[in-house]
This record gives sequence, structure tokens and C-alpha cells, in this order.
Amino acid sequence: MTVLYRKPRDGPWLGFLALFVFAASANAASITTTKHNFQLQTNNVHVATGQAEDGLCVFCHTPHKGASSLLLWNHQFSANQYSWVDVTGGKTTGGTSYPTNLRTWTGSTAKCLSCHDGTVSVGALYWANAGPTPLVGITGPDASAAGSINNPAYIIPDAATGANLAGNHPVGVPYSYDQQASTYNGITTGPDVRLPQWVARPVGPKIFGAGGGGAPIAGAAGIECASCHDPHGTDNTFFLRVTKSGSQLCLSCHQK
Repeated sequence: MTVLYRKPRDGPWLGFLALFVFAASANAASITTTKHNFQLQTNNVHVATGQAEDGLCVFCHTPHKGASSLLLWNHQFSANQYSWVDVTGGKTTGGTSYPTNLRTWTGSTAKCLSCHDGTVSVGALYWANAGPTPLVGITGPDASAAGSINNPAYIIPDAATGANLAGNHPVGVPYSYDQQASTYNGITTGPDVRLPQWVARPVGPKIFGAGGGGAPIAGAAGIECASCHDPHGTDNTFFLRVTKSGSQLCLSCHQK
């Protein structure tokens, strides 16, 4: 595969980027040994080809000329507009609407799906305002010839072919923080949701505030992919913030 990687300019911005990204998460340092470290030549799943590079963070973040100011995002977004096509009336059993705007919503889910729907090369960076053209060649047993994820274990089912998230936990939807109805991503908690069945303030899962960032408050809280998965790494499989053993992850939010 042709190497399209362009070495970043040395200078203070590299230090700024490292400070920005690693300050964002207490677990950020552990990314160096995870499958999200694409510069790690022993990763053996998705690896930047060619010269060893010093851009651990650039696959997701850049201090300048990124795709989005939020998280200083540096990866090309998918063209898919996601939906749950098997949901009657587009609502949960509690009457909460499923989102239809995940591609343009400011929460982090579209950023996760930019790799995990399997349609965009892992090396398709926006860096230096280059747009969708991949700057880094990607190889590895879980990478397609184009550099995208091709291992079904890491692709959201059906998203690559039809943007269909049927059968997957809703994201970009309100969470009943403090056991109160919330409005999030333009969606309000449904009238039939039983508020006492939600953990008031989950420990472990990350609940997001208005706009998909910041601290949650009663009446304005929601969940994203990153509520359950920490992209910077954890000690659990699949980057889970809480172990799934004994349904601990589920019970962190759902009171049963």
C-alpha cells in the first residue's frame, strides 16, 4: 500500500496537542498499549505503514485545521446517516424517540462511527486541511485494502451497508440523570419511562451534558458510545469503562 503519511512539523503545537488530549481523560496514558495506538508497530491489527511516526494522537486529534472544533477532531467523518430501522414509530418502549441526526449531532458518537462503521480508512485524516484523502497508509489483519476496519467484531452491524443500527443500544439519547426527565440532542425522555429504574448518578459510565460535552445536570444529560467505551483505554475488553462480568456494566445505569 502506498504510504501517504506526511510527518508533522516539529514545534510547540505537538506539546499542546499532547496536553489537550491526555488532560481530557485520566486513562489517556494507557492508550499507548491499546489497539487505538496505530503507530505501535507491534499492534498487529491496524498499523501505520512506512516510517515509524511520532503521531500517536493525530489519528483522532489535531490542534489546527481539523474536521471539527469539538475534540479538535482530525478523522474524516462517515457519509452514513444512522437510524434504527426496526423500531416501530421510531421510539423506545418508554416513548423516547431514537435519534435520526447522529451524523451531524455534536456528540461523540459520529466520531466513533467514523472508523467503526467500516466505511472510512483509519488513516483518513483531516490534518493540515487535507480533507478526506488518507494521509497514512494502514496495514494489518483487521484492515481492508483501503485501510478501513474489516473485522466484524469491531464494526457496528449493518452500518457499513445501510447505516442501520438496529439491535444496538441507543446513543445520542437522553439519560434520566438524578432520576429526572432529560432533554438531549433535541430528544426528551418519553412519557412512559419509569424514572426510578435509572441509577441517579452512575459511577463508571460517562454521562454527557448538553451539546454532547461537559458535565451532566438534571434535565440535560445523555449517553453516547463513549458512555460505555473509553477510547483511550481501560483494563476491560472492548475499552469498556465497567466490566461486563455479572452484568456490572448494565447495572451501572439500569436499576433492576
